[in-house]
Amino acid sequence: MYKINTANLVQNKLFICKEWNIQPSEIDRMFFYEFELIKKEISTVQKEQEKQQKEQEKQYSSMQKSMNPNSMMNSMKNMPGMQMPSLPKISMPRF
Repeated sequence: MYKINTANLVQNKLFICKEWNIQPSEIDRMFFYEFELIKKEISTVQKEQEKQQKEQEKQYSSMQKSMNPNSMMNSMKNMPGMQMPSLPKISMPRF
């Protein structure tokens, strides 16, 4: 009635065990439909995480472009110069 690709099933179990810290015995106790639903949910979560990661990479690259060395040097040139404070002169008594 149903055909199951055993190699694919083993790969999916391994992935779930590794990435989601679920024991293989827990997967074996699941009904097949439950296992399939978990696979779909994991796929949804992965896609969402990839989407967020791409957004973060875009933000990071835009920050890097805005903080290039030339713009930092230009902003430092516009800073007022700092001068070393002068120390008061102290006269020592002679003996």
